[in-house]
Amino acid sequence: MATATQTKQTTPTPEAAYEQFKETSEQILAAARKAGNLYLDGYEQAVDRAIELEQKVASLSQQEWLKSMIEAQADFSKEVADTYVTTARKLLK
Repeated sequence: MATATQTKQTTPTPEAAYEQFKETSEQILAAARKAGNLYLDGYEQAVDRAIELEQKVASLSQQEWLKSMIEAQADFSKEVADTYVTTARKLLK
């Protein structure tokens, strides 16, 4: 007597496929947020170093008008960078 072997194929239900898609999407978004925050950390460090350099140059200047101009540029750069980073971090949440 021959025995028939039946292969059981399971087709995922639409709900299971949706759940898998949703989990994968969440993982991708979490990785993107992490990468974005790492980028912003590096950006902040680079801006801070550049501003420190500008402030050192300003302190070495013997011309008061030049010192004031460099300090104003450093302050402006810091404000712009802080605003950019704050806004970007809010969007990454």
